[in-house]
Amino acid sequence: MTHRFSPRTAVALAVAAVLANTTLALPARADGELDNIRPTPQRAAPAASPATDQFIVGIQGGPGIGSEAAATSEAARMAAGRVGIAAQKVKGTAAGAQVVRTSRPLPGAEAEAFLAALRSAPGVAYAEPDIIMHPAAEAPNDPGYQFQWNLWDDAAGIRLPGAWDVNRGEGTVVAVVDTGITSHSELNPRVLPGYDMIVDAANARDGDGRDANPQDEGDWFAGELCGIGGESGTSSWHGTHVAGTIAAVANNKDGVAGVAPEARLLPVRALGACGGYESDVADSIIWAAGGQVAGLPVNPNPARVINLSVGGDGPCSVTLQNAINLAHKAGAAVVVAAGNSNRPASGMSPANCKKVITVAASGRTGARASYSNYGDDVDVTAPGGDITSQFTEGILSTSNFGATTPGLEAYAFMQGTSMAAPHVSGIAALLMSEVGSSYTPEMVEKRLEATARPLAVDCPEGCGHGLVDAAEALDLSNEDLPAGVVLPKAVKFTDKDGTKKDTFTVPSSRGVEYVRDGAAVKAGEYPGSGTVAVSARSLPKYSLAAGATTQWTHTFSPDSEPAG
Repeated sequence: MTHRFSPRTAVALAVAAVLANTTLALPARADGELDNIRPTPQRAAPAASPATDQFIVGIQGGPGIGSEAAATSEAARMAAGRVGIAAQKVKGTAAGAQVVRTSRPLPGAEAEAFLAALRSAPGVAYAEPDIIMHPAAEAPNDPGYQFQWNLWDDAAGIRLPGAWDVNRGEGTVVAVVDTGITSHSELNPRVLPGYDMIVDAANARDGDGRDANPQDEGDWFAGELCGIGGESGTSSWHGTHVAGTIAAVANNKDGVAGVAPEARLLPVRALGACGGYESDVADSIIWAAGGQVAGLPVNPNPARVINLSVGGDGPCSVTLQNAINLAHKAGAAVVVAAGNSNRPASGMSPANCKKVITVAASGRTGARASYSNYGDDVDVTAPGGDITSQFTEGILSTSNFGATTPGLEAYAFMQGTSMAAPHVSGIAALLMSEVGSSYTPEMVEKRLEATARPLAVDCPEGCGHGLVDAAEALDLSNEDLPAGVVLPKAVKFTDKDGTKKDTFTVPSSRGVEYVRDGAAVKAGEYPGSGTVAVSARSLPKYSLAAGATTQWTHTFSPDSEPAG
């Protein structure tokens, strides 16, 4: 079964967690404080029996056989005739499958009948519903940092300050496949040219199909727009919030800080007014990773990390798994939300796909959040917030003040596994930046799992390997690195009395040679005076980790160390 991702549509065969039903947003002020609470966006739950009007068809022989479009059209015509509807091919996917749209959404029994007819048609290799997935966010120096317990709290947070001593994500590209992004002073310096992957112009709300503008046009809805049953809801700015958790600018005396504040953000818009079809999400993954999508320019900034804070009910589809496989092979770690249904994550895609890092959510106490999915498919847990008691126990990040279309920039407290996943994407970016291109998605996942710690409250339901720990993850040794990649040990300086007790010590470090004044120096202790600069370089057959510290400088004091 495949899926369509969406904030809250009822037109789906699978339903993921509901978008934030409680969000508080705060605009930036010139004096560096956060002020003015944004009205709470109203979110509605998806219908109990969702349906879809799109289906994905794989043709025998695979892409490039020259007749897949004709074969799909004929199969769709025959299958539609059997169930008394009309159907037509609407597009192809980057992985070579074809997408068929029916004349109306088909609920469970009708959808299965249509799929059975498709699968029995000559030349069809597989057929699956292109159902709706949902952002997995559930309800809910930088002046907002004091409220970002999720970053710094020793018991419930990810212990980020220790990781920042090592790396801040420089040079790593993180794709956010979501609702798009809005202009925000905390994000704009980090944003790369992205793409709007939504084919359906009405759902995109921008008057056209796919284009090079990933701006979030708002996912508000009213009445029967998305089959919610007369309810309405304001825009969530979900993608903007996720992006801020990953890489909001830090140390600028404004707003909040992201987990990897020096990383670059690649916004890829796949969710629109009534969500997004899985075929668009799958193409988004492929494009973000640098793969070819028909009719689109190749992404010049391939992502090393792809965040999917989205989900839909059902098993992982062929379409989605193929896209994830391509990204994984290209070297991108795919991080996904476990979902907010308080049930096993095995029932939600992409949380149950292979080659992903599935993230459950914890709250302010360090326990699994009551809404978070759990179980064997969860790899790790990260703060997702829990605003049951007070809104400041949610996750504070960037947002927008618009109730429908984009307005002034803002900040918001939200909760959900959508908020947990970008914490892990940020730490993955720190690791990728520190080690370099030789650090694979498998290595990232193993490192996150190996350094996670037990939750503050036991999680017998299954919270993976525990709560991620950024400081531990970045505390790398040569044994934690790919073969041939090394981290130089630090040169140490002892500055005590301005005489013979002032020394510097050059360590012995595998695969590393230390240099002073242009000449190699052996490991050992040396007298220190004046300004001493020592650098490290790799020996033959070795290479230094990309983010490694390679130079140490100290100016010795000519005086004795002050008393006390």
